[in-house]
Amino acid sequence: RGDTYGANLIFQYTWRGGTTSLGGELRREEIISSKLGTPMATPKGHYTRSDARTIVSATAEHTWTWQRWAASAGVMMQRNTLLDGVRFYPSAGLAYRPTDDLKLNATWSRSTRMPTFTDLYYTTETHTANVGLKPERSESVDLGVTFTRPAVTLRLTGYLMWGRDVIDWVRDSGTAKWASWNFTEIDKQGVEVGATFRPGAIWPSMRGTVLNVDYARMNQTADSHGLESRYSLNYLRDKVTVGLQHPIFRGLTASWHFRAQKRMGSYRRYENKKDMGLEPYPAFSTLDLKLNYAVRKFDFHLDLNNMFNVTYYDIGNVPQAGFWLMGGVAFKL
Repeated sequence: RGDTYGANLIFQYTWRGGTTSLGGELRREEIISSKLGTPMATPKGHYTRSDARTIVSATAEHTWTWQRWAASAGVMMQRNTLLDGVRFYPSAGLAYRPTDDLKLNATWSRSTRMPTFTDLYYTTETHTANVGLKPERSESVDLGVTFTRPAVTLRLTGYLMWGRDVIDWVRDSGTAKWASWNFTEIDKQGVEVGATFRPGAIWPSMRGTVLNVDYARMNQTADSHGLESRYSLNYLRDKVTVGLQHPIFRGLTASWHFRAQKRMGSYRRYENKKDMGLEPYPAFSTLDLKLNYAVRKFDFHLDLNNMFNVTYYDIGNVPQAGFWLMGGVAFKL
């Protein structure tokens, strides 16, 4: 059983020099379990292990605007009882609007992720935890441009991310145990491009019709040491999404969602409980449809997911759901 509780306070003040924000948070994370944690001096029922940590953080940020420019800088100071000393995580951002339709922006930040209690303690017949795990550290840079007009919005973003001590579960063969592990480094480079079309801004007869098209591409390099990864190395390299929402007739609307993606990495395939070795993730595509009908205070909906009953694997060797139908009704008071 896990419990998390805490409190936070945010203060914001706007003055001639910009907007200054100050904040603080106190959070306590506790767990009692039969598997996770260190042995309890006095067990509670079937709970024999426990652990806890306290995180105290303070943030300060200032945003400054002048004509078509906006700049921000901030820092988070954090003290975690699992670590020695105080850690600092700065960030900065800059935005510029050459015209009312065009926006350029850039951001930089450093962040961290603590290992979960599962990462630290989950040891079974198939898994071996590592109580010596280090927290993840990452640094990222984003550059973006957005062009907006009444009928269209165009988006382009590029990013770089440098990860250090990235936490994952790994093993060196199909018969070995999974072990929690810190990858020394995982670096990512990616680009995202998208467009939103609103034809109703040009042709009033198409009011309510919106088309979204997005594509994301990412490349990743890591010091895998030839190990089989459960999560981090199985990254999504290519993803295309197309969404179309349009009215049909008097309160009846349709929302189409198409997705095509290619995941890198591999999963271990089994046939009749026999290990067939590692299999690369195949590319796949799915199409979903949602119908909505609004009448008075009622809202009826019908969801048709994976309409072509595609068999695919997203993460791991578990096949995802084929075609499935779901419907419902909502009543507004």
